[in-house]
Amino acid sequence: ETYAKGGAGSVLISADNAHALHPNYPEKHDPHHACVLGGGPVIKVNANQRYATTDEMQALIKDVARKAKIKPLQHFVARSDMGCGSTIGPITAAEVGVKTLDLGVPTFAMHSIREMAAVSDIETTATLFKEFFRD
Repeated sequence: ETYAKGGAGSVLISADNAHALHPNYPEKHDPHHACVLGGGPVIKVNANQRYATTDEMQALIKDVARKAKIKPLQHFVARSDMGCGSTIGPITAAEVGVKTLDLGVPTFAMHSIREMAAVSDIETTATLFKEFFRD
């Protein structure tokens, strides 16, 4: 009973990177759901449940961002006809059963020796997390 009560008020943010629209490979992205470097934190969604973002957590993080005057959040939705990586979000959410958000910093060449991100996105994401956990 105590676990159920604690879980009901708990949330999980799976913080990771997000695939930014790479200028050399635009065909790998859905043009309507691509994120860019310098565009702010990215909410990650996948129809095949490779990410664990729930609607409730999307609404909550958007509200926190609005109140903190953080620039609009971006959305990454992987093309459904292409495979994509995953995060610990789906596994953890399934095991723990709490509201979950997969949020990342837009990045080029993820897992490469030439991985690249915008400093402003890292700073904005850190600010968003501070504001989220302030309440």
